[in-house]
Amino acid sequence: MIKTPTEYKEMEFIELFIALAKLFKPKVYVELGTKKGYTIKRIAPFVEKAIGVDINPQKLDLLPPNVEIIKSTTLEYVESLKGREPFIDILFIDANHSKEAVMEDFIKYLPYVKTGTGLILMHDTHPINIELTRDGYCNNAWEAAADIYNLSLALNVEIITLPGPWAGLSILRKRGDHHLSWKSQEVMDGI
Repeated sequence: MIKTPTEYKEMEFIELFIALAKLFKPKVYVELGTKKGYTIKRIAPFVEKAIGVDINPQKLDLLPPNVEIIKSTTLEYVESLKGREPFIDILFIDANHSKEAVMEDFIKYLPYVKTGTGLILMHDTHPINIELTRDGYCNNAWEAAADIYNLSLALNVEIITLPGPWAGLSILRKRGDHHLSWKSQEVMDGI
């Protein structure tokens, strides 16, 4: 039986992540907030490259060869990406859970997520009770998901939030100029 919120949180949605990775076969998975590496280690077999960014990664021994852990803040790492083309197939935002930090990570990393097919997963966006909205748990990350929903047309993203079973998850797709990613490419190519 799962005894602590941390133990439960580490397991929440992992099977969905694996299913998405198996289905979409992403080349690059980026995880903001790796902690002990539970999620990135489970996803690694299903992606070509997994990059974890954490200010204080813990106990990350025996990582698969396709996993790279960057000891950095999420904002320092994203600064190192300036000038790169979009390369992220799946971005998992689970670092600082304050609304402001989640929004900043979302906005700063969005240009590096592939248009049309890129997915963004945001954890802690629909906690099951008010106690989980405290600092140290989900905090107010759910407010970032609500703001993104309200701005989704302007940001050119689609968003859906899954409630609970513990902290909730929002799934976003970075759209292009058209709902269909291949149609966006035709528009860009002048077809």
